[in-house]
Amino acid sequence: MPTKYEQKLNIDKNTVRIREGRKMKVAIIGSGNSGLAMAAHMSFTGNKVYLWNRSGEHIEELVEEKTVEAMGALVGTFPLEMVTTDMGDVIREAKAVFVTTPATSHHDLARLMAPHLRDGHIVVLNPGRTFGAIDFKDELLKHGNFHQVDILETQTIIYTCRKITPRKVNIIALKRDVLISTFAGIDLPEILRRLPDELNRFYIPAESMVETSIGNVGMIFHCAPMLLNTGWVESGHKFRYYREGISRTVADFIENIDKERQEVAKLLKHPVISAKEWLAHSYGLECTSLYECIQSNPSYGEIFAPANLNYRYIYEDIPFGLVPLESMGKDLGLSMRYTGLVIDLANALLGENFRETGRTAEKLHIDYKDLMRGVRVEDIEEENKKGDEEY
Repeated sequence: MPTKYEQKLNIDKNTVRIREGRKMKVAIIGSGNSGLAMAAHMSFTGNKVYLWNRSGEHIEELVEEKTVEAMGALVGTFPLEMVTTDMGDVIREAKAVFVTTPATSHHDLARLMAPHLRDGHIVVLNPGRTFGAIDFKDELLKHGNFHQVDILETQTIIYTCRKITPRKVNIIALKRDVLISTFAGIDLPEILRRLPDELNRFYIPAESMVETSIGNVGMIFHCAPMLLNTGWVESGHKFRYYREGISRTVADFIENIDKERQEVAKLLKHPVISAKEWLAHSYGLECTSLYECIQSNPSYGEIFAPANLNYRYIYEDIPFGLVPLESMGKDLGLSMRYTGLVIDLANALLGENFRETGRTAEKLHIDYKDLMRGVRVEDIEEENKKGDEEY
């Protein structure tokens, strides 16, 4: 029997092709790496794309040309229906809204969307990082939006990608599949049926938000290696982040953080796979250690390190990843030694207090019973049966 990670696997996903299926109007929030990648992917596969960005100066070329150019796994120039800084305009056009910005902007985006979202809208956080859906929903309520808006979060983004110019993106690879979740007791498969069919080739419904939030592997790969390479990052020397920045010793260290992450998920009754297993599955690798997986991953070969520490690997992945992970782990009686070490180092190096500014179980009012209960599993099992027939 295939695992839930394999049930909807298409071995040819790294080559994007036009397929029959449901086409939609989609709003894409953010014109960064993944925003441009998703815009190109959705446009190529027949969907109408409405692209929003906060800053007008960053989208001048996109506004003028109304096209996005892609290279790599998807090659071509693809039309955009709208490019704007007006949130109301894109949400009025599209029922499916895909947030591709870092989690640092989730509160501001919820505030901007609150006057415009209505019953039936779907907001997908790509990704939510750790419990982004809970945080986003709370912020909508805080700003007076009490409509029946479905908030979903993914474990990670579909694309390994880098923005080349304001309207060009290099899509290095598409992951084999990505977990997606929502709140406990919600009919997740029914919501997914209201998204473009092309995306449902990739989305695997999770049984609990634990699987996407504690399953967030970005915080494993980004935080500790970035901090442990501070001297090299600040030297101005250009180096390959994964291949050169994650040595065997660094890989062994981040495996300790990963074990703490897995222990939290286990106590919440929804185990998650290790970072090594995730890499092997997502990229189709054969490897025996985390270090070997990283070094043998062709998609990581030419990804270079950021030029300074003022980057999302720290300012997103620590307060919106490691901080809530540590908070929940301690609630559950774990020491979270290695996770805490990384947060302490970041605070000391950067003069920040990420535990104060980040998400915590207390701030999010985490309901542990709800997390353990998860979404309606019988619906997922039924959907998987359909998936076996359709795919």
